[in-house]
Amino acid sequence: MAQPQPTRLLTTRLRTGVAVGLTAFVFALSVRDVVHLRHARGWLLPLDFVLHGWPLVAANVVFYGYLCWLAFWFIRGTHGRERVAMVGWFATVLLSPLETLQHGWAVEIRYICTFGLAVALLAAVSLLLHPTVVGGPTTRSA
Repeated sequence: MAQPQPTRLLTTRLRTGVAVGLTAFVFALSVRDVVHLRHARGWLLPLDFVLHGWPLVAANVVFYGYLCWLAFWFIRGTHGRERVAMVGWFATVLLSPLETLQHGWAVEIRYICTFGLAVALLAAVSLLLHPTVVGGPTTRSA
């Protein structure tokens, strides 16, 4: 029985280059957030002008659940260095809203998010410099 091939997201040099550029940009913003802790982050969905109170909290919880589901499927569907890049990105995406719940954790969460993006950047640069072979020969046993 043949094993299913993992999904490849960064299959071309262009896609990998875009991933490196985007990750480097967000990493630079994350480093800036660590250096300048003055500004606080808010909700995932800043819908204060439409929703107030519990509906706003419910909308953010539903959106956060959706992000968790996306993270699970993106990470599960990748392999190797791509998986490392996805874990770094989604660690940042999923941990940063926790600053809203506990403001005392803001510095630690920002350090962890910055470290996750640094790992994702290193994995993306590694994929750019040494791309993996896509769709190698497969053998089937009868």
